[in-house]
Amino acid sequence: MDNLETEIKLSSTNLESSVITHSRIKALAAEAHSSEDHISRLALALSLAEGAVESDWAPTRINGEVDLFTAVSGKQIRGKTLFKDDLPIWMALALQNQKPSNYSDWRSLMLIHWERGIQILISKFIQEGDWLRTIRSCIYR
Repeated sequence: MDNLETEIKLSSTNLESSVITHSRIKALAAEAHSSEDHISRLALALSLAEGAVESDWAPTRINGEVDLFTAVSGKQIRGKTLFKDDLPIWMALALQNQKPSNYSDWRSLMLIHWERGIQILISKFIQEGDWLRTIRSCIYR
């Protein structure tokens, strides 16, 4: 499968997060007065900036995380919604640290980066205690 086919499939796929990630997305979107989609894109960027992620990475509870888990299922998001028209850029950023070889690897990689990014974001929010400080800590690492 070539890159264009992979790109088309990624754009039209549905990704589903874990319940813990969905709850975090809901909480962060409420704090930021923003959409879950915007939070998801910010998270994806944060994770990609962190570098490579292990293929078996999974979200875990963080010390200090209050019981904000209100979701009962994982968050489903279409590739087109998450990546918008920027999928080639997201893929290029991922390729800086990892070399997925097929559609399945790409799909898994993007899902893991999305979830890891949400964990990074909620961790920063817990540490900062305020959405604006959280964003600032993302910018000035």
